[in-house]
Amino acid sequence: MIENSSIAILLPSLSSGDAIGNDVLEEYKLLRQRGARVYLYAEYYEPQFAPLMASMDQVKNVEAIIYHHGIEWPAGEKLLNQHMGSYRFLRYHNVTPPQFFAGYSAELEKLVKRGREQTRRLIKLCTHFLADSRYNCEELISEGAPPDKCLVVAPFHQADELLSLQADIRTLESLLADARPIILFVGRQAPNKGLHHFVRVARSLLNLYSAKFRFIWVGGRNPQLAKYYREVENYLAANRLLDLVTFPGKVSQTQLKAFYMAASVFLTLSEHEGFCVPIIEAQAVGVPVVALGRAAVSETTGENQLIFEELDYERFATAVAVLLANPDYRLHLASHGKNNYHRRFAWQVLEAAFLGALGGVYSS
Repeated sequence: MIENSSIAILLPSLSSGDAIGNDVLEEYKLLRQRGARVYLYAEYYEPQFAPLMASMDQVKNVEAIIYHHGIEWPAGEKLLNQHMGSYRFLRYHNVTPPQFFAGYSAELEKLVKRGREQTRRLIKLCTHFLADSRYNCEELISEGAPPDKCLVVAPFHQADELLSLQADIRTLESLLADARPIILFVGRQAPNKGLHHFVRVARSLLNLYSAKFRFIWVGGRNPQLAKYYREVENYLAANRLLDLVTFPGKVSQTQLKAFYMAASVFLTLSEHEGFCVPIIEAQAVGVPVVALGRAAVSETTGENQLIFEELDYERFATAVAVLLANPDYRLHLASHGKNNYHRRFAWQVLEAAFLGALGGVYSS
């Protein structure tokens, strides 16, 4: 049983507002509530998490390790090799394929290449596998994980907290005062997430839709991708989009709530996602989703949303234009999106899935 067991949760870096970090912290709190002795270990972490950190010796001797994998982490692999307990769970969030960084950052390209190579070694070290999505589970199995040891358990997130927050009033008033409908995406500005596609759909919409609109991408930048950002900015300047596409950067949770509340459409053109938490945040708040159905995106988005398998900028622009012109259709999609969130990704659903997965292993 989980009660009275010792469990260590491992990840390379713990920071607030990060999707993997949110998953880790919720697991930590939930397992403690259920009576387990829980240890948390990260090589790098923000100062506020220092009191939670365990020593390497404590981690080595626990009954079970939950290892969160999304990037190369040599120290974590070493800890798995030294672990003396019975169970090692690989919590797989996926690693971005290296081709997305080719030509932009040789360092990032090498880092994720090594991360994907490490996945194969971690599979051999672990006894059980908790994948964010069916897509991730199938990838693990293709790399050698036993199918009967791999379970799909969606990650914990902050959508419930987002729903309970009061939106930042100044941000919300500013967005609504502009009066132009907002097409929103939330996530890191990275090639795999389709920033270069996002701006091209904006250009196609400019040709199709007579009314004014705004494309807003909320999320931080990586200094190592400066060349990529220059390409995007040059495209915006050359196509008269500088006043239509904006990048607020990273924002607080209350500001994020304001962006979701003000948005008319959530548009994701990401080509590689192991899950994509912002999709369910948008659905929880009631924003209709238009998505490119790559990797785990279709799986997370669920039924009765606008999902296209082909990357056709004009088709995406047409879909957005139809939604902007039809409030009833937006409400229809938003209703189905909320149902997807509550049925599959509400906190109680994730709690049952996570505890069930661990409990099934402990009782076998």
